[in-house]
Amino acid sequence: MTQASPEEIASRRANAELEKEFPLHGLVTGLQLKVRLKPDPDSTMVGWLRIGSRIRLAAEPTKTATCATGFYRLRPLGYACAGEGIEVSASPPPSDIVVNQAPRDAALPYTYYFVKDDKTPEYHRLPSRDEQREAVAYVERYFALKRENQKRAEKFWAGELNNEPRAPNFVRAFLSRGFFVAGAGIEVRAFRNFVRTVRGRYLKEAQLEQRQGTTFQGVELNAERGLPVAWMVREARPFRPVTRDDGSSRLVADDNEPPITRHTVLDWEKRERQGERIFHRLKDGRYLKDWFVAVAERIDPPAGVKDDQPWVHVNLTEQTLVAYVGKEPKYATLVSTGLDGHNTPEGTFTIRAKHVAATMSDIGADAADDRYSIEDVPWTQYFEGSFALHGAFWHERFGLQRSHGCVNLAPRDAHWLFNFTWPTVPDGWHGASTDRTGLQGSTVLITK
Repeated sequence: MTQASPEEIASRRANAELEKEFPLHGLVTGLQLKVRLKPDPDSTMVGWLRIGSRIRLAAEPTKTATCATGFYRLRPLGYACAGEGIEVSASPPPSDIVVNQAPRDAALPYTYYFVKDDKTPEYHRLPSRDEQREAVAYVERYFALKRENQKRAEKFWAGELNNEPRAPNFVRAFLSRGFFVAGAGIEVRAFRNFVRTVRGRYLKEAQLEQRQGTTFQGVELNAERGLPVAWMVREARPFRPVTRDDGSSRLVADDNEPPITRHTVLDWEKRERQGERIFHRLKDGRYLKDWFVAVAERIDPPAGVKDDQPWVHVNLTEQTLVAYVGKEPKYATLVSTGLDGHNTPEGTFTIRAKHVAATMSDIGADAADDRYSIEDVPWTQYFEGSFALHGAFWHERFGLQRSHGCVNLAPRDAHWLFNFTWPTVPDGWHGASTDRTGLQGSTVLITK
């Protein structure tokens, strides 16, 4: 008989403890389930779970006047009312829910789409062929009226014209070009492919364009690879020094040398003044103008940060982010912070809420205008009001200002950082809060 390994023994013990403390299984059936710190509807909210999530529950719920089904204690913490959207069973409940839990091991938790066509129908359910034709005819009628008379078209859209069709009730909304939606699968009806969104709605795939985000990714740091790290943020040819007849030197561009592309990691040496300008000197003796390069450099941790605590430094001037544990840098990358007039705040902050994905509006220059929103922005970490660190799949201009105040990261960087910072979002959860919950959030230091 083969003897069990120490790892197998530890795993069995952990499973036995789990079965003893949390013997019940739960399936989240509500779109978003709130987790409370205590079994009380007025208690502080400690986190969120999305539809399709599977959780473990303790036995014997606490029933209250507002939760007849009872508040169940969840693993690893908090309480949720079963009546708000949990199917509870002694074994894992079967599920016909079409929207599954977002994966936590991918650069993007969902598949994201850009809405290409103005007035794209967003259906409550998969439409029949006749319903598709009705929705298309309604949109075409609007555009026909718009070509003739803008005010008449607006009245038609508002349902104020007699003897004209009304908006179909099987259409939830007509999305404008420039919206982004999060998809959770493809389904077919009447020989047409439809994207099923995370929120259980349907849009015709032909009217959407998938966006996967940039492949750019930052640099993990260790004993062999440390700070500083420098990147090109604008494509440019380097300069080389030449000696004048009088023995002095000047920098000239070498037009025979190919330009260095954006996001190239440079073999950087130092900043150096040449006349009245600052240049970056590379280790091979070439030079680059200051505004073509971003450099991430080491700083000391803010007061109060302990040696084992993860924290983040964002440099607004350089458009860089460095993640540390205590004094040790662990990761460096480029970011995009707020445009002038939409400035990212400076100061020392604490992460107060983390979401696997959160819908955001007024996201910056890459939306068609400020009214537009993006469903389920990935790896969102709020640190002050509506300001957050988050993934941005809709642009690749990292290293340059781009946002309306948030700190944009490339998807792979945002995913890495989400898993690095405190609080840790428990497996199966969609988000966690540090606001009066006892959970500790990482420090975010933002400087120029």
